[in-house]
Amino acid sequence: MTIDQIIMTPSDRFRELLNLDFVFQPSVFLPHENDEFPNGDFINPEKAKTLLGDYKINITFYSKNYEIVETAVESGRYGAIVKITAQDGVEYIRYKTLFKCENPRSMLMNDSIDGQVIFPEYLGVDSSIWSNQSQSVNTFISLAIERDTNRSHEFAILLAGMSEMNPDQNSLSHLESATTKDRQWWLKLKRQINGSQNRFPKALIGPKLEEGISAPILIEGTEDQAGIGPGTTNKIDEILNAWLKESSEPFNACIARKGIVFFNKGYGQRNGEPVTPDSKHLVYSITKAISGILFMMFVEQGLVRLDNPISRILPQFSDKGITTPVTFRHLFTHTADMDEHFTDTRNDLEQVYGEAYPYLKIGREHRYNGTSIGIALKALEHITGITLPHLYQKCLFGPLGCQSIESIDGSALTWSNAYDLALIGQMLCNRGKYDNHLFFGEENFKQMLPQKLDSLLGPNTDITWGIGLTQFNEGGLSSETIGHGSASSCTLRVDLKSDLVITMTRSRAGENFNQNHERFISAITNSLVN
Repeated sequence: MTIDQIIMTPSDRFRELLNLDFVFQPSVFLPHENDEFPNGDFINPEKAKTLLGDYKINITFYSKNYEIVETAVESGRYGAIVKITAQDGVEYIRYKTLFKCENPRSMLMNDSIDGQVIFPEYLGVDSSIWSNQSQSVNTFISLAIERDTNRSHEFAILLAGMSEMNPDQNSLSHLESATTKDRQWWLKLKRQINGSQNRFPKALIGPKLEEGISAPILIEGTEDQAGIGPGTTNKIDEILNAWLKESSEPFNACIARKGIVFFNKGYGQRNGEPVTPDSKHLVYSITKAISGILFMMFVEQGLVRLDNPISRILPQFSDKGITTPVTFRHLFTHTADMDEHFTDTRNDLEQVYGEAYPYLKIGREHRYNGTSIGIALKALEHITGITLPHLYQKCLFGPLGCQSIESIDGSALTWSNAYDLALIGQMLCNRGKYDNHLFFGEENFKQMLPQKLDSLLGPNTDITWGIGLTQFNEGGLSSETIGHGSASSCTLRVDLKSDLVITMTRSRAGENFNQNHERFISAITNSLVN
C-alpha cells in the first residue's frame, strides 16, 4: 500500500494532529563548532507520516531580539516557527522555544543539584525520609531534567525566562515568571506577524472610575451588621473543625453578607505550617469565572461582543466556507467542539485550533473544556499586546485590592486565598461594581448570567450555562446563586438574592466532602435574618 493510499484527509486527521507533539531534540542545547540549531521533528515521526504522508519541514529561527537568524551564535532564548507541509499540500505551523547554554559542557548529571524538595504528605512517604534521602531525590530530579530536554520545551522556557530576570530580585510573582516572560515574547512576535499591532492600537483597559458610584466593599463586621443570627460564627466554626477532623484536609473559608465579612479563618496544617486566612490554594476552574469577568470588561468597553466571530480578532480562524462561525459565546459556553485543559499556555494554541477550525462542529454540543476559553483570551492579548496574567492584575485584581491571587491561564491555574475570591464574589454580588469602580454595567452583567443554551444548541436542550458562571442551589441557597466549581473542591458561591458571598480554598476535597460542604452552606443560609 502506498503513502497516497493510507494518509488521512485533513478532516480525518485534524483531531489527532492537535496533540501530536513537534519537538527539538534537545530543546536546551550546548555550544558547538558550527553554531547549528538542533533538529526538529514530530516526537512520533511514523505516526506523523501516517497522518500527513511524506511531509516537509521548514523552520524559521528568531533571536531573542526578533531577528531572523540562520545559526545560534549567541547564548539565550530563541524562537522557532515551524512550517510543516503535508503530502497533500496542507500547511501546519507550530511555535517552539529553544535555549542555548553558555558553556560547551555536558548537562546536569555531571553536576549535583543542591537543596531540598518538600513533597506533599499524601504521597505516603514520611517527611524525614525525603530529608534523609535528599541526594537520591536530587539525582532523580537531575535525570528528569536531562530527559525533559529531549521530550518537551518546558525546560527551555524556564531557562530562557530566568536568564532574562534581574539577579537582584527576590521571589517573583507569576507576572514575572519564566512562563509569563515566554508568553510575552511570543505575543509580540505573533502580533508583528499577523498584523495585530497595526489593526489594534493599544487599548486602555480597566474598570471605569465613576463619580456617584459607591458600591459595597468588603469590610470586617459583626453578625448583626451582616444580618446574620447571633451565634452563627461559633456554629460554623464547630462545623468546620469537625470537618477538618473527619477529612484531615486543611482549608480556609470566608463569608460576607451585605459587604460585611463576619467570618474569615484558616483550618489545619500543610507541610507543618498552619493554614491561615492568607494561605493560597490552586482554585482550578473557578478561574473560568474570573476569565468571564475579564472578558465582560472588554465587552463593556466596546472592544468585543459576545456574538462577534473570533475571526474578527484572530486571523488564524478564517470563516471562508464555514457554516457556523465560532463566536466568543460559543467559546465561553463550551459549544465550540474543543477539548482538554492546561492548553492555554501553548503559544501556538490559536494557530493549532485555527487549522482545525474548518472541521469543528460548532454549536452542535456542550463539551466542558478549558481550551476554548483560552482561545477567547488569546484574542484579548492580541487586542492589547498584554499577556493574560498582566491583564488580570491590571483590570481586576489590582482595582479590587486583591493581595494573594495570581493567575497564569484562563481556565484552571489560579492561586488564591478565600478572602481574595470573596472580593471577586462581592463585585459580582454588586452586579459589576466595587466601591467607585465600574467593571461592567447591569446589561452586561445580565449577559454573564447562566441561561438555557437553546440559541446555540437548539430548542430541545436543557443545558444552562453562563459566561464563566454556573448556577448552584445546594444548602438552601436561592435560585439566584452563581459561581463556578473547582477540581480541588474550592468554593465560590454568590447568592444575589440574599446578598451573600461564600468562598473556600483547599487543595482537594478530602473525605465526605459533599455532606460536610452541604452542612457548611446550610449553617449559613439558615442563619440569615433579613
